Amino acid sequence: MNQIFWSGLITGLVTTILGTTSSTNAQQTQAVTQGGELKLVATQMLRQPIRSLPVAPRERVAQAKIASTPALTLSSVQPSEGVIAKILPHELAGRKAVTLYVRSIPILTFLGSDPLAAKNSQLLEAGGSIPPWHKQSEPDAPQDYSAASAVNNFQDDPVLRATAVAAKLNKLNGDKLDAKAIAVTWNTASNSATIKVNGEALVDIDANTRLPDTTKNIAEDALQATNRLRRLMGNAPPLREIAGRPQRQPPKISKIPLKPLVRSQSSGIASWYGSGFNGNRSASGEIFNQNAMTAAHRSLPFGTRVRVTNLNNNRSVVVRINDRGPFIRGRVIDLSAAAARVLGMTNTGVAPVRLEVLGSRQTASASQ
Repeated sequence: MNQIFWSGLITGLVTTILGTTSSTNAQQTQAVTQGGELKLVATQMLRQPIRSLPVAPRERVAQAKIASTPALTLSSVQPSEGVIAKILPHELAGRKAVTLYVRSIPILTFLGSDPLAAKNSQLLEAGGSIPPWHKQSEPDAPQDYSAASAVNNFQDDPVLRATAVAAKLNKLNGDKLDAKAIAVTWNTASNSATIKVNGEALVDIDANTRLPDTTKNIAEDALQATNRLRRLMGNAPPLREIAGRPQRQPPKISKIPLKPLVRSQSSGIASWYGSGFNGNRSASGEIFNQNAMTAAHRSLPFGTRVRVTNLNNNRSVVVRINDRGPFIRGRVIDLSAAAARVLGMTNTGVAPVRLEVLGSRQTASASQ
């Protein structure tokens, strides 16, 4: 069965690339297909003159219209009428390449796996001959035509891969495909994507099959190629994402508090006041609460935050100025009872302190 399949595929390629042939050649090729001999088909393909190819404006393209069946024969080739997918062999960065066009729009470029020899590094020009890499110096030399060899040749030869995809697209077009059935899925294991039609694989997008104007990103190439096909095959709306592709988690942004900005610094004696004033209205109009972290200062604006450090034990507390005082000479700040307890000065009543007037608290964003 494998031999029949590859025989049919090569026969389809013969028809796609060489165009019209004589009825004698067609009969011979079909007979070879039925007999399972691949060598004669390949030899005939290589010996056909390029002059039999139809020439499109400024480019030479091969038309692919082959029924997508397990065994492809010449009888399955449809007339050129209605063909929308064509292929153009060329060279790219010293490698075999074939670009697939749909309605004259480039969709995919298929690359050969191995670089070309330097002597074969000539671009195919419109009206020129078959690229050097599409010829064999010894067409009659013994070749391996096993099923395994056919599979390897298919993977390595961009012409065969492009022709197979073009054939499927032309058949789907003839079958009046609903373009909404064209989708793309992600293959996590191989880091590649697969364009599918009605759930069946059409083509894999990987390092050797990409967008002609590649984005150098397999996922983006696959999504753009899929959307081009959806538009050209039936004007279906574009897809926004690839099914099954793991979503990249945005980096977590955490805010790290920085030390408050110290605007000014001074020192002096601090005192405190408590229960005798609790519940009274302060100079700012706010009701004094002895259990809040507040303080009185003679000149700092209300709402100013001040870090107070007891120089006897290095304990610190941040208070908010909401009152005026102290009015005793030599004292620089009057603390609430709660702030005095934090500083450990309730028993002594006073203590030498350092005052640091703080600016707004700042934060820094850090990615994790």
